[in-house]
Amino acid sequence: MDHNRINHGRQILGRVRRDEFIGRTAELERLVSHARQSNGQKRSGEAYGLLILLAPLAGVSELLRQTFDSLFSRREEVVPIYFALPQAETTAVSAAIEFLNTFLLQYIAYRRDEPTLCRASLTLNDLVKLAPAADVVWIEELIESYNRQRFGEDDRELVRFCLTAPDRVPSGDVRPFVMFDAVQLANYSDSSIPFAIEIVKALKSGGNPFVLAGLRREVLDAVTRAGCDSDALAVMRLEQLGDEDARNLITATARRQHVSITDETRDLLVQQLEGSPFFITSILQAAGEKRLALDSYLACERLYVDELMGGRLNRYFSSVLEHIASEPETRASVIALLCEATPEGKHTIHFESWRRRLKLGSAAVEQLVRLLHIQELINCDGDTIDITGGSMLWQDYLKSRFRLDALREPRAIVVADVMADALKRAPQTIAHHYRRAASLPLRELLGKFNSQLVPRCLFDFAEFAAVYKGVPAEEAAAALDADTSLVRLPQVFHTASGVSLSLALRPFGEESSVVAHAFSGGVYTNQNETVWLVARVESKLEANAALVEKWLDTLAGVARKSGLIRTQIWLIANEGFSPEANDLLRSRNAFGSSRQQFDVLTDRLSTGERQQSDATNEFQLIFPMGADNEMLAASAVEQVARRVNFTPEAINQIKTAVVEACINASEHSLSPDRKIYQRFQVENDRLSITISSRGILPFNFAGNSQGEEETTADESQRSDDRRGWGLKLIQTLMDEVEFERVDEGTSLRMTKYLRQSS
Repeated sequence: MDHNRINHGRQILGRVRRDEFIGRTAELERLVSHARQSNGQKRSGEAYGLLILLAPLAGVSELLRQTFDSLFSRREEVVPIYFALPQAETTAVSAAIEFLNTFLLQYIAYRRDEPTLCRASLTLNDLVKLAPAADVVWIEELIESYNRQRFGEDDRELVRFCLTAPDRVPSGDVRPFVMFDAVQLANYSDSSIPFAIEIVKALKSGGNPFVLAGLRREVLDAVTRAGCDSDALAVMRLEQLGDEDARNLITATARRQHVSITDETRDLLVQQLEGSPFFITSILQAAGEKRLALDSYLACERLYVDELMGGRLNRYFSSVLEHIASEPETRASVIALLCEATPEGKHTIHFESWRRRLKLGSAAVEQLVRLLHIQELINCDGDTIDITGGSMLWQDYLKSRFRLDALREPRAIVVADVMADALKRAPQTIAHHYRRAASLPLRELLGKFNSQLVPRCLFDFAEFAAVYKGVPAEEAAAALDADTSLVRLPQVFHTASGVSLSLALRPFGEESSVVAHAFSGGVYTNQNETVWLVARVESKLEANAALVEKWLDTLAGVARKSGLIRTQIWLIANEGFSPEANDLLRSRNAFGSSRQQFDVLTDRLSTGERQQSDATNEFQLIFPMGADNEMLAASAVEQVARRVNFTPEAINQIKTAVVEACINASEHSLSPDRKIYQRFQVENDRLSITISSRGILPFNFAGNSQGEEETTADESQRSDDRRGWGLKLIQTLMDEVEFERVDEGTSLRMTKYLRQSS
């Protein structure tokens, strides 16, 4: 991709300069790539679509405008079309007509290479006069057909006609790429025409590539109601900006608005505004207009409260509420329902309670609840309404509105209380952020557990410290590579904060504990299901026995109360554990690691991921079982081994191991397709060979029964003896041998290291 052209294209619809567009570079490149790749596809009758599923206030409009500018500047076959549903319109017909006008305006602007036309206000007759000669005929026909449709009696047909206008571009040297910004789609929910369904159908049925962007809950619902398969569409998920991108956005916006900030206030704004591009730009624009310096917590919170009580933030939340509940009385009741349950610690309300309190029909309440749910201000599962949704800003807005409108408290008192709460919360917010930044990425690491073999000493501090304490990192890594005392990690399929399992863990902090559900050996049976309870132990020195015992008792109690049967406790302390604590861990069959061990394990699993993703030196071979076909595999691996310059002796050992593995797979796998799958992977100093087959082995290579009832005792014994002998031979010939069950069968991975001859 030509990054220079992406970064330095003309600013047409974009509202910020390209070099100041922060946090969405990867997404921008993906959209440009999506448009260009789809252009190479033939018109097969079905569009090449991408759904952008947006978290509320994560910001997508500027991303689409920047994509438009990039594609416009390229002057290629793709004609970018950007259309945002107008906030001022409320009917499907008026919005669809606006789409038709926007499409023709931007299409002609691109064809004439006159970007200023994109912002012009022109009639359809004006557009015909401006159309290039190559496009005049079909544009005139389109407008004539539109005029006939406009005076018809079927509004739904008119909407469909307007939305499908891009499909009328003749096949040739250009192709429209429609980017439909449907963030305001909820504004049209009261239309007599199911506008969301018509938009999806029009985009999906055409032959042009498209992007449909909107609130994630609403867009997925619209796609489902339109009868489309969302799995057939590409998906991009947009969340709030990460901390680093949010910091960069604040710095760039503050510079553009001439607002003075400090590192401390920047970090506060990142956390308080929750990484929302909309909130960030709103606050900094307000500071710029008022010529305020945001160089202290007091200055930040004073502006925050001003904007919340009567500025941009207030106008945004008020407009959302007014759209959801247009009647003032209903709006006041909604605010009361969302606020009154909070002091009592309640978080859920039954739908019937809302219906009675609002004094509305079921259909009206359902629509109101649906709109709140789409905006993620509440969470509704049908019968129960959870009011814990929404940002902290939303909660502050609700409380202030409730006190002003329902309780009729003096505005001065409310403003002072909101300011005091914000100032008291500011240092707590920053402290929580710093604790989170300093915490171990427990969930991230546990999520990488996938039946890998790792040195056992990484889970035993005493054993690790005895050998590697004070050893340089590179030397320790090399020694660990040669360590033959290994343990197989479980296959983790779900992780969550420990607090989500038990509130008993809350005093230790949200980031201090993790619960990971897994299967050992990759075998999905009750006997192999296990739960890892992992916690970070806060201790400046080696954690002592008393502290370790407290954690072990706490986690064991959580396991009992949660009904967890098979568990594995793993504690991590920065400096490791005292000798007495190590003894206690071993007596309780718990693991204990230092920060160094944690980091080493993280690095090893990350390195393994990178190696798996590198398939540039990988060869694959599939052949049927039997008929001495294992000799084909031996011949293939011989050619690969020669390329790597293995010695003749090593090549013969590799060939023998491959033949033995293929024979075992043929004789014992119960394979339904009777095929053997081989993968040869060449790395700098080794050759790794994976032999796999579909089907189920009655016993694994170690002779442990997997419970296949149809296998007789005699058959099992003979199978076990033969396979055990085969494995021993392979282990003798190869440097590393790993056998494992996989989803539909078995896999044997063998590794031979390249040793230079002296």
